[in-house]
Amino acid sequence: MFDNPWVTSLIGEVGHLLAQPTTWYLGAVVFISGIVRGFSGFGGALIFIPLSAALLGPRKAIAVFYLFDLVSASPYGLMQLPKSNRREIAPMVIAAIVMLPVGAWILKHADPLVLRWAVAAIVAAMLALLISGWRYHGHPTTRTSCLVGLVAGVMGGATGITAPVVITYWLSSTAAATVIRANIMVFYAVTSLSTDVVYFFNGLFTFDVVVYALVAWPLYSLGLVLGARVFKGTSDTHYRIAAYVLIAFSLLASLPLFDRFLR
Repeated sequence: MFDNPWVTSLIGEVGHLLAQPTTWYLGAVVFISGIVRGFSGFGGALIFIPLSAALLGPRKAIAVFYLFDLVSASPYGLMQLPKSNRREIAPMVIAAIVMLPVGAWILKHADPLVLRWAVAAIVAAMLALLISGWRYHGHPTTRTSCLVGLVAGVMGGATGITAPVVITYWLSSTAAATVIRANIMVFYAVTSLSTDVVYFFNGLFTFDVVVYALVAWPLYSLGLVLGARVFKGTSDTHYRIAAYVLIAFSLLASLPLFDRFLR
């Protein structure tokens, strides 16, 4: 039944991973990431990538996340299309896709530690802006959406995290939580597919990345379902507070200063 050497090797590698204590730590991170993603529409990458990068390294952590997120969250995200504001999403998605190859090039060639500190700095700046109470009171224009998309594309390709700039843009508006969440989920559903294509052609989906993604996928999917159930009935105020707390937690836990506690 398993005469194929690739399949036999895959099964053996999965079994080896399940015997490692660090795999169970990563499993817990994956599950929590799924709950966060299902609840808020974002945050999966914000939780998983920083917390797993200390063990896997940024390149592998980012590639693993985008592989299991594609088959788990992207289909669910596309189901939110009727609730979203497509006029705001379309130009942002197009601009982000254009810049993804630039970000992927940075990911492939930049120093991993520098990338991690860069992610932490960007997340901190965006969180401070949100907590300050600043709001984008103007009507979202095509130009503004494109600019946000361009920045998100570079950040997403290089660090796997587009949330800070995208979330700041939409959370700073006065739109209802249901619309914000739908916009975010549709944006990520489309750009995740594009990111996977770019990563594939850059050779980032190695054998061990596929193995990690296969192990993570069931836990992440379960977390998505639970998170979506928790979101129902959540007020706009509680939604925003939860989003801020999640970003802050991810920022602190992802700092390279704490690597010695994770290894």
